Amino acid sequence: MKAKSFAVLLGMSCAAFAQTPAGDLTGLLAAVDATRNAFDEAVITARATQVVGGKATGSADFDVYVQGKDRGLIVFRGGKNGGRKVLTSGDRMWLLVPGSSHPVPITANQRLLGGASFGDVARLRFSEDYSAKATGERDAVGDRDCRVLELTAKSSRVSFPRVRLSVDEKARTPCRVRFFLASGKEARAVTFTKFRQQAGKTIVAEMEVRELLGSASSSGTLTRLEYRDYRKAHLDPKIFTPEGARGL
Repeated sequence: MKAKSFAVLLGMSCAAFAQTPAGDLTGLLAAVDATRNAFDEAVITARATQVVGGKATGSADFDVYVQGKDRGLIVFRGGKNGGRKVLTSGDRMWLLVPGSSHPVPITANQRLLGGASFGDVARLRFSEDYSAKATGERDAVGDRDCRVLELTAKSSRVSFPRVRLSVDEKARTPCRVRFFLASGKEARAVTFTKFRQQAGKTIVAEMEVRELLGSASSSGTLTRLEYRDYRKAHLDPKIFTPEGARGL
């Protein structure tokens, strides 16, 4: 085959690859979301560990209660944050501190530990918040050859207007996510490092969050989030109110 003919065929195949129907990409995003939101109602036992220079420097244990798409409650267990709770309802979040009678409004970008934010734990749904476009690019993440999608936020309420999502198409699982500010500067990178099977579903077991701005970017700091146990549960809707959450 002549070089020119090969170049033409290669260009045609890349163009076809980049023009994947939007519906197919939406389904792929939904599959990615399902690895982190596998059950409509569940209690998840988790740990966040801050790692600096390869050494763990701090950790926080917590349970995450989820109900439907927009209700969540994070309850810290032990340590300096023991008893604190973070309540999510739709796009709104509150911090509940023991001894305080008033919930404190917070944003999804406020820190859980190190580079990990409450939004990383409580809410991250690409299929609802972003529109996807194929790039035709590939990304090597560990031993996985992943497809790269360009995501654009559907609403200004989303923390990051632009995202680059690398996906393992065969497994239909996320490989890596890169979050960008409106200025175009990359702010955060999340790598999905472990998965496991539970109740016939593939779910995230571990991911690593790197903050790429400020002092954390130069110190080699990362935050490892481990989802140690998923338990299906029937939860009382009252616990997803400030009054009900205090009694949990």
